[in-house]
Amino acid sequence: MKRLSVMLLAALLAAPLSVQALEKPRDWQAPPPESVPNHREMWRQIVIELARYAKARKKDFTVLVRGGVELVVKGEREAEWDEVQDPDGKFFEKRHPLGQAFRPYVNAIDGIILDDLYCGPEAFAKPLDQAIKDRRDFDKVLAEERARGVQRPPIPEPLGPFSIDPEVEKARAAEYRRQAEKVERQRRVIYAVDSLRQAGRRILSLESCKDNKTIAAAYRDAARDKVLTYVHADTEGLNRIPGARPWAENADPVPTLNQAKNWLPVLSSEKFGSKSEWVAAMERSNFDMLLVDVAYRGMDGLAYADTLRLKYKNLGSRRPVMAVLSLGKAYDSRWYWKPEWRTGEPPFLFAPDEEHPGSWVVDMNDAQWKEMLGKALAGIISAGYDGVVLDDADTYLWFEELMPLR
Repeated sequence: MKRLSVMLLAALLAAPLSVQALEKPRDWQAPPPESVPNHREMWRQIVIELARYAKARKKDFTVLVRGGVELVVKGEREAEWDEVQDPDGKFFEKRHPLGQAFRPYVNAIDGIILDDLYCGPEAFAKPLDQAIKDRRDFDKVLAEERARGVQRPPIPEPLGPFSIDPEVEKARAAEYRRQAEKVERQRRVIYAVDSLRQAGRRILSLESCKDNKTIAAAYRDAARDKVLTYVHADTEGLNRIPGARPWAENADPVPTLNQAKNWLPVLSSEKFGSKSEWVAAMERSNFDMLLVDVAYRGMDGLAYADTLRLKYKNLGSRRPVMAVLSLGKAYDSRWYWKPEWRTGEPPFLFAPDEEHPGSWVVDMNDAQWKEMLGKALAGIISAGYDGVVLDDADTYLWFEELMPLR
């Protein structure tokens, strides 16, 4: 029975992390490992290209990325990709070191937005500095053990008692894998946050908490960690404008992201009866920074005059206004969508996202999609926004799941 349990654990841990529930493209066949592209590098280069264009047009333009922590630091997936591409190690010296930050990417962006850093199931439950130190110390121990030939699993393996019921053992193995995945995801977040903070980049978070007590705790913990956070009740979503005063309300002007003490994301305008009502409601707020959709109900774009109104708090002082631009997904509710579009037509519509009807994961290497991203960013700059948040940035994880290296 112990052997059965160990086999189940091994099988589950060998499986890739489940990222999203997406439908594979029709007649899809995974390419051989040596033909799998490095999707993370592909995503990096697109972010870098967009950031360089934006900052060339407007020097102080801010570029944030929501998620995509694996783009910051080289992880095991890319190290394995190197081995597949160069099995003989002929170009070993040219490889980017495992665990090192990708400086061109870090230099191109101004910060990262993380979801549920304090209220989610993978919250660290300790100060961020302590979590980083603990992880780094543990990594040193693991490195020393590997040097002696000891391979430790991500979390201690359960050693019993074991059940004769296979379903019980499957449930035990599944729980073990969930815990191992949690530790792995925390590790990736820690590496990204540590590298970005060392480079002077801003860390932001979006928190969905269950009640007022956890909301207040999340704000306090974020202030301790110098994380710019927005916290809301888990039933509200990011489509409303709170009537209460902002946490750490600030009457001073906020010329840049680094001076912001609070912020407000309004990613949907569905609750507002008109564009003017939506703009007026945001204008009356006193948040230090706004993140808004570029178009009312996805179709009616905000003009320069609209963004100019939003750049001043109700108190009268200046604040930055950021636009949100989806990087890795296309939506049938957006202004660019055409009625005849479907999966594969145009080619960048790679696969529908079953968990979010009306959205498609896109092929980021498609020239037409890149052109659309560039035009959208150009429009954002022309409309007077102070920066952009590149959303849906981690779709490379789904492509990696679809294209295994072994």
